[in-house]
Amino acid sequence: MRPLLVLLPLCLLACVGPDHIEVDPAGPRFTHRGETLRLHGRTTDRNGKVYGRDRAFFRSRDPKVAAVNEHGDLTAVGSGHTVVEARAGSLYAEIPVEVDLVERLQASASHLSLSIEDEPLPVPVAALGRDGAPRKDREVELTSDDPNIARVDPLGRIWGVTPGDTLIKARVEDKLAVIAVHVTGEKTRTAAHRVR
Repeated sequence: MRPLLVLLPLCLLACVGPDHIEVDPAGPRFTHRGETLRLHGRTTDRNGKVYGRDRAFFRSRDPKVAAVNEHGDLTAVGSGHTVVEARAGSLYAEIPVEVDLVERLQASASHLSLSIEDEPLPVPVAALGRDGAPRKDREVELTSDDPNIARVDPLGRIWGVTPGDTLIKARVEDKLAVIAVHVTGEKTRTAAHRVR
């Protein structure tokens, strides 16, 4: 009986160990191509004890959406959803990853006409996601080819400066929309003359 009492505690000690992997962050979401973060995989037991020597390795089910190296460096590649798998010995975990990029810019007008006496016009451009819905949280960068003819203010409005023609360019990452702007010296009669 005495040897049995000695073996029982040894067995209990040998049977204790990690039983799952905790991945942090648990559900990353990206909004820009090339955006990165580091995943951390910890092996723990049911009591929350962390086993630092049991390292987790990572793999993406769809590298065209999000790529990851074995150390957990995760990079947004293209719009969509995928799953990243973490493995440490016989333990396995998975986390969802969402990449929500702007897929195109939509201009509601390709030409604008205004005068140097008119109130400024808002730039009619929307950033659209893969589902075709506007992404209002994405900042559209606006520039004028010739600010001496038409300039864009910090609120995204176009001001006529001097008569002439120029282009207003709207960008979000690699997506581009171009609006031709004609500025006159006379005040336009109605809004209908201003957008074509």
